Parts: sequence; C-alpha cells; structure tokens
Amino acid sequence: MLASLLLAGCWDERLYKNSSVVSLTGFEGEMGDLTAYYAYPEATTAEMKTVLITGKGLTPRDVRMDAELKVEQTLDLSGLATILISEDTAKGKLYEYLDSFFRDANSPISSKVAIVQGELKPFLEISEQKQTTAGEYYDRLITSLEENSIVIPYTLQTAGSILFEDAQDLALPYLKMNEEDRPAVDGIALFSGDSFTGKTLNTKEGVLLNILNDSLGFATRISYLYNNSPITIRQINKSKRDIAVSKNKIEINEKIEVAISEFPQDHLNDDHVRKELEKFLTEKLEKEMNEVMKKLQEAKCDALGLGRNVRAFHPDLFKKDWSEHFSTLDINIKVKVEIMKTGILK
Repeated sequence: MLASLLLAGCWDERLYKNSSVVSLTGFEGEMGDLTAYYAYPEATTAEMKTVLITGKGLTPRDVRMDAELKVEQTLDLSGLATILISEDTAKGKLYEYLDSFFRDANSPISSKVAIVQGELKPFLEISEQKQTTAGEYYDRLITSLEENSIVIPYTLQTAGSILFEDAQDLALPYLKMNEEDRPAVDGIALFSGDSFTGKTLNTKEGVLLNILNDSLGFATRISYLYNNSPITIRQINKSKRDIAVSKNKIEINEKIEVAISEFPQDHLNDDHVRKELEKFLTEKLEKEMNEVMKKLQEAKCDALGLGRNVRAFHPDLFKKDWSEHFSTLDINIKVKVEIMKTGILK
C-alpha cells in the first residue's frame, strides 16, 4: 500500500467527451485573409451527424482560435484523418499551412493531404451526408487511389519532408466535384519547390508516374485497344529501373513484368502472339511515359526524385536550384515489357 503512493498517475488524461474531435479540416484563401473549415461528429438522440465549423483569420493558428469561439468544446485534432487545401491556396507556400500541425503534439502525422479544385466548402459539406466521420471518407478515398497505383502514397509527415527536399518535388492527389456533385479524383497535382504549379497529370498518367517512381499499390490497371480488341494490364509483377546520367542527359531504362487480365483474342500461349503484344505494350508505355516526363519538366516538378540520384552519384552535375535545372535536361525513357502472367492459372 505504501509503495502504491510512489506510482506515477495519468496526469495528462484527455477525455473525448470534453472535446470536439476533428477528423477533416481544410484551408482556402491566403495568409492575412485565410478561411479554415473543421468537421467533427456529434451524436444526437437519433443518429450521428457531422458538424461543420468555419474560422477566419490571419494565419492557420488564428483561424483555429476563431473557430473555437463557435463551439461549446475545444477542437481536438488528435483524430485528424484528412487535410484539404484549395488549389489557389496551394499555389502559395504550402508548408506555411501545414506548419502548425507539426508543432502540435496532439496532431497525427499520418493524415492524408489533398488539393481540391475550386471552392473548398462543398467538399466538406458533402461529408455531412456520410454515415462515417468526414475525414475517414476522404481517407478511404485516397487510400483506394494509392492501392490502385493512381497517386503516390504520401502522408502529412512524408509530404512535409519532401517540401524541404531540394532534390525532389511533391505530387499530391487532385480532387474535383464531378457531374453528380460528388468528390472524385481528377489526377495528380504537381508541385515545384513548395508551391502548386497549377499543372496536373490525369489518372492514367498518375499510374505511369507510380510505375516510374516504383510506388505501386496492390493493382495497376492500364487498358489499350489492340487491333480493335481490348487488352488490360492488371498488375505490374516487377519493375526494375536503371538510370544513366551524363552531363546534360538522363536515360531511364525501365523493365516491366506484367500480368494480363483482359484479352478476348486469347492465344497468349502462342509465342508469336505474346511477342507481338509485348512489342505493342512496350511502344505504348514508352511513348506515354515520355509524355509524362515532358509534363513533369514543363511543370519543373521532379516527382521521381531523379535529383537524389544525381546528387548522390554525380554531385558535380547537381544544381542548387534543381527544379529549374531539371526542366532543361534531355531525359529519355526506354521501356521493355514482358508478359509473365496471362490469366488466373498461367
């Protein structure tokens, strides 16, 4: 009994019943005239509903204090799942809007971050119709994009570290409202330094970017028409990338082993048919990957981190303003495709 008096107590206890646990937040505007939205669940006698609070102020911390004046409980960001940033806001210095999360010990660093097209409020209002918490809805949406190799899997922590990396640029999910007024992925938002360039890749180009970046999810689906017949790659079984660097030229050799899930013409067991298909897929992927690289260079966005390779193995060729130098290089991608699986049993 005497020894129990020496045991440490739980003095930092925080009860959820005393807080409004925010699962989704978003920013629009600019420093000096900033608006933020906070969505949190609230239980009623009938059901669980999502409450949306708006804050206005000069800085991210200022808008949060303004929002807390409008709720009966303190806003708690320990359950934050997703952060949405409007595209116009992201064209400024993105880290300025994320800094306060890293300085709050209660903020999770595993939150998803996405850029949205147009006004931000409709993206948060749609969450009021969902049965789950607002942040979980977007978290699952972005996670599904990662599993289908459409977006690079970044969290608040990894995105923040890339913003401070001088040899690689950020690429985040880009969302918009579709014709049914539902949030949908529109592609990848490309950053140069810590600012959104206003340029994006579409969803198919996002898959190609993930192949080049070796950040593939569970599935990698790409479809083409071969002699007016569909052919679909279901999965990349293996991808190997070799990079050769000279003074002003980078050559990327990409060897890809694929599994086919759709090809009504069949006869993939025939060596001639399979070789013709491999040649067709090689030409298609090589052409489209070089188009993706051209878009990255136009946006001055080294989303593949080629600068890291140059800095590590060719430091004399690395420039301090790498994003600018990256856009001037002669970069060529060579692809070789091998069909390793043609169905469930083969």
